[in-house]
Amino acid sequence: MKKKTTKPRIHLELTAVWGNGDAGSTIKVSRRRWQQIQNGAEYDTSTWSWYEGRRYSVGWHFADGEVSVDGEDGMQCIVGLPVAELTNQLTQAD
Repeated sequence: MKKKTTKPRIHLELTAVWGNGDAGSTIKVSRRRWQQIQNGAEYDTSTWSWYEGRRYSVGWHFADGEVSVDGEDGMQCIVGLPVAELTNQLTQAD
């Protein structure tokens, strides 16, 4: 039986950093989703952030070309940052 060959998926890793640059979080989105976000679409996801070697739960919210990152217990890590200011990098999924 012939094995299917599929192209590896390409994603963008988006990284937000706050505080004195010692706290941050990274998410992966598809190129299509990133284009939608840049065009102002809403998108919500949750992941982890890291600060001093400890991980914390955070939620990312995109709307109107901006991103906000909220942490545990109502902590606001980032509010209304233009998405163009996020660090992004292409990655390939296996």
